[in-house]
Amino acid sequence: MKKIWTTTILSIFALALNIIFQIFVSRLHLIVWLDTIFVVALTFYSGLVPGLIVAAVYNPIMTLIFCALNNTEIFYFDFLYSICGMLIVTVTWMFSHKKKEFFFSRTVTVLYLVLIAFCSAFVSCFSASALDTFVRPLFSLQSPFNIIDGFSPVFKKFNYSAFLSFLLPRIPISVLDRLICTFSGYGLYRLLLKIQLSSSPAPVTFQEG
Repeated sequence: MKKIWTTTILSIFALALNIIFQIFVSRLHLIVWLDTIFVVALTFYSGLVPGLIVAAVYNPIMTLIFCALNNTEIFYFDFLYSICGMLIVTVTWMFSHKKKEFFFSRTVTVLYLVLIAFCSAFVSCFSASALDTFVRPLFSLQSPFNIIDGFSPVFKKFNYSAFLSFLLPRIPISVLDRLICTFSGYGLYRLLLKIQLSSSPAPVTFQEG
C-alpha cells in the first residue's frame, strides 16, 4: 500500500512538473519539445504503468491549458500526440527495466541511454508523422502549436510526400530532444535514488520490471 501511494504521488508530481516546465519552455520558443523529462524519470524509477498513465493524460491536459492561455478553441487532434509519449515510455522501459544489465557498468548505462534516445526518437518520429499525415486532416481545426509546421512546407515545395515532409524535419529535432530528455530524466532518476537512500537506513534494491 505504501508503494502504491508513493508511486501515485510521484506520478502526480511528474505530471505537474511536466506541465509547469512545458509552459516555461514554450515561452522560450525553442525548436525542441522537452516535454518528457519527468515522464522518463518516472518510468526509470517506478516502471512502465505509471509512465504510461502520465504520458496518456499529459497531452490532453497540456492542450487544454495551452488553448486556455492563448484563448483559442480546443485542438482535439493534439490529444493524440499522447501516443508518441506512450511509445517513448515503452521504449524507455524496455531497455531499462532489467536493472542488473542496465547498471552493469557506467559505459553500458550510457550506451543504453543513447540507445533509448535513438529508438524513442524513431518511434516518436514515425508515429507523430503518421498522425500528421493521415489523421490530422480529418480534424477541421489545425493546431498552431506544432513546431514541425514551420518546416514541412519547405519539403512539400520539393515535391516530397506529405509523410516525408512531416518526417524529415522531425528527425534531427526528435533526436536532439530525445537525447536531452533521456539523459535529463535519468539524472532525475539518480537523484531520486540518492534521496531514497539518504532517507532510509535500508539499502536500495533494484527490482526487475
